[in-house]
Amino acid sequence: MAAQYPVALILGVVCWVAALAVAQPMRRATIWDLSVGAPIAEQPNPSEFRGFACGSNGGPPRAPLTGWADFKRCAAEPDGLREVYFEYDDELEYIARAHDNDREISRWAGTHEVTFPVITSALFDDAGILKGIRMVTDARPEHRSDITEANRKKREEAYTLGTVMASRFNIDSAQDCQAVPPTEGESPVGSLFVKRVCERNDLAAGRRVVVRVNLFRKPGQSGYNPQLPTQLTQGQFESSARVEIYQLGQ
Repeated sequence: MAAQYPVALILGVVCWVAALAVAQPMRRATIWDLSVGAPIAEQPNPSEFRGFACGSNGGPPRAPLTGWADFKRCAAEPDGLREVYFEYDDELEYIARAHDNDREISRWAGTHEVTFPVITSALFDDAGILKGIRMVTDARPEHRSDITEANRKKREEAYTLGTVMASRFNIDSAQDCQAVPPTEGESPVGSLFVKRVCERNDLAAGRRVVVRVNLFRKPGQSGYNPQLPTQLTQGQFESSARVEIYQLGQ
């Protein structure tokens, strides 16, 4: 005969479970959950991410992959590492959009870091050891046609992610950064020309952090239409930030 439990006890258990669910905030795996220096077996399960593909040096995806284990299908970069592009899981975004919840849409939409859309990738050596991670600002979300647009930084602000990352990894601008002079044809955006590389070896964490920041006009780009000088151009500038974290010694 089945045991009989007091109604009060059952209700108490239900309330406890509900309270536990509320106490544990929703989250999803991000690039910071990857473990640099560890093998594939110690990385997050591929089911926690989506959109696996061969990377293109921080650019859009190439050949699709099923997960980390397919890394050898990607061509090696000059340093011998193979780049695996991945995206953050979008389940929570779909739920937020189904409920027309603007705040939650902005929280979960796309792959982003502190509201900057980013392209994320993992860098493996031929033994399947994660030697580095790469994050580059991504302009593609500006071209999405969502009914409810997520609150994201625009491309003209992308270069400022470099300052955020430099602060996160204790980069000293005076000691760890150097300005890169403009090449022929490059020009400022208004009064600003930013082309900077920062690098710091963090011995305690066993990692090398590289941050690259750009804000300038490329050769042939202009703020004004040369055929109609009173007309401003749109989008004719380079604004980007790139963060790479490598196992020290790589």
